[in-house]
Amino acid sequence: MVSSRGENSNPNQANERDGCKSVSACLACALSSKGTGTECRFSEYLWYILGCAMLVLLFIVSRYNATLFQAMAEIFSIAVAWAVFMVVWNARRFINNDALLLLGSAYLFIGFTDLLHALALLQRDIFFDAPNVDLPTQLWLAGRYMEGLAMLLFALVLGRTFRPFFGLLFWAGLALFLLAAIFYWRVFPVTYVEGEGLTPFKLWSEFVVCLFLLVALAVLFRRRGLLDVRVYRLIFLAMVTSLASESTFVFHTCVDCPPNVFGHFLKIISCLFIYLALIRSGLKHPFDLLFRDLERDKEELLATKQHLNLIFDTAPVLIWQKDRNGTYLAVNRVFCQTVGVEPEQAVGKTDQDIFPPKIARKFVLDDQEVLRTGRDKIGMEEQYVGTTGRLGWVVTDKLAYRDRNGNIAGTIGFAKDVTERKQAQMREKTQQEQLTQAAKMTALGTLVAGVAHEVNNPNNFIILNTPLLEEVWADSLPVLDTHHAGHPEFRLAGMPYPPMRDNVARLFSGIHEGSKRIKRIVAELKTFARQLPLDMGSEVRLNEVVEAALTMLRKTIAEHTNLFETRLDPNLPSVRGDFQKLEQVVVNLLINACQALPDKDRRIVLETYSDLDEEAVVLRITDEGEGIAPENIERICDPFFSTRHDIGGTGLGLSITSSIIQSHKGRMTFDSAPGLGTTVTIFLKALS
Repeated sequence: MVSSRGENSNPNQANERDGCKSVSACLACALSSKGTGTECRFSEYLWYILGCAMLVLLFIVSRYNATLFQAMAEIFSIAVAWAVFMVVWNARRFINNDALLLLGSAYLFIGFTDLLHALALLQRDIFFDAPNVDLPTQLWLAGRYMEGLAMLLFALVLGRTFRPFFGLLFWAGLALFLLAAIFYWRVFPVTYVEGEGLTPFKLWSEFVVCLFLLVALAVLFRRRGLLDVRVYRLIFLAMVTSLASESTFVFHTCVDCPPNVFGHFLKIISCLFIYLALIRSGLKHPFDLLFRDLERDKEELLATKQHLNLIFDTAPVLIWQKDRNGTYLAVNRVFCQTVGVEPEQAVGKTDQDIFPPKIARKFVLDDQEVLRTGRDKIGMEEQYVGTTGRLGWVVTDKLAYRDRNGNIAGTIGFAKDVTERKQAQMREKTQQEQLTQAAKMTALGTLVAGVAHEVNNPNNFIILNTPLLEEVWADSLPVLDTHHAGHPEFRLAGMPYPPMRDNVARLFSGIHEGSKRIKRIVAELKTFARQLPLDMGSEVRLNEVVEAALTMLRKTIAEHTNLFETRLDPNLPSVRGDFQKLEQVVVNLLINACQALPDKDRRIVLETYSDLDEEAVVLRITDEGEGIAPENIERICDPFFSTRHDIGGTGLGLSITSSIIQSHKGRMTFDSAPGLGTTVTIFLKALS
């Protein structure tokens, strides 16, 4: 036998290498697994010499006695057929290719039929009382039908599985049927008539056998990948020479005619190819032929192992295996990446060698519980700290695995890193609190809008009645002046009349102006609180937007700084956008600027101007507040990000502002440094 690396694995092969000097040793070398050098080549040449010598001998015999030649050819084919059957059938436990078993089983009965043909050819009355000239041809044709059908079925069932015993029964039944039709029932069609020659049935039967072989060749070619290359070529050549042999028998008219002799030579060559494929190849290359499927299974097992290793290393979970002592036997790539170790740093180590003592103790207790009870622990949420100090969370499943005797041998663990999910849950909790605060602010906005409505109603009475009172006062002045002339001590509301006469008109005017201011503030509050869809169809003057925002925020600004400046460009072009949304932008930025000031002596400057290079209208708000830390500058517009959560900040103001500016096809920049203040600049496309 030959090992997978081509080394001699049989102890007797040493003797075979030493004994190839003689003819018998050369025969042994030829039938051994693999010779080397000149010995192997001499063995090969010996087979060619013996084969050619046999063919020459048969040719000589055919020139002197055609019947003897035909009998010798049949005996040779019978020996090959039975040898094929014995080797293939005895090796059936090692051959998973059932097509080879089917073909080998057929040759048992083909050889038996050819034996009967040879006997009937040598002695015509051996089976019947009187000579039967048709019997040899009938037996010959029965054998050829079986051989052609065997080749065809071999090609058709190649790659399929069935029980070899059923194939043996099939050929036994077919052979018994044909022989019974010839010997017992005597219903087999006549194939040869003395004095007339071969019948049409015999000729058409040869064509049918040729058709079997042609179909077998086509099918075998399509399925050639299911056979060893060497065996495929030899069987293919056997089919081709059999087809050529059957073609010559169509034209033969007598025993010693050239087509008959040539056809038997082709039949011999076909048998030699069968011999080389199933006998010599089986003895010389048993690993390739008899154990070809075993090698394929080994390759599939190796491929499966590689596939499992690939899954083991590419699975998006931590996987590990430990023995009963808690020693790591295997870890996958994700385990190493998550924990921060190399495979060689984990395999052979325990939890105490990898994790902090507190966490390692928790892992060990879980393993011991699984080993003690044999019950799996599923869905445990555990915390870990890798060798790099990274803190994380995993959801772990720990299972006990058993050895061949059913005893618990250790644990297998699977863990899904849920650090991001855990952090997301924490962020979600914070965001939920922020959303609650935002909801409160929304409710407050609704309340403000309602209060503004309620304030507006009584304020309308003031606005409407104050001018009437001013007219009444003006009409009353002559009467009051006359009364005061006669009564100099006359007082009005407890005060001397002369000063009151001059102040009442101003009081009425102040009331009137104050009520109109209330109306304007209420209108701005209602507009600001109203949630309307974005309307980009209007031309908006940015200075008017600023004035509207300042109307609502004057008191807020006054509470935070004594140094508020506005520098509004009176020639500012219009922009296309939503007045209310832009007003919200200015309000948000001014509120942020006010909240950033540590005291009232810090300055806030609001500017509007045109940028001719960018063809934009610019709004810039500069404060001398606390500034923004560099690590926060990129996140300043993220939803719910705020450095003022402790004083009620929601983290939504700048996020909303950024969204509004983007919807206006503008851009917003921040220039800030801790302790030096912040400048927010907004660029909006100017209308030409």
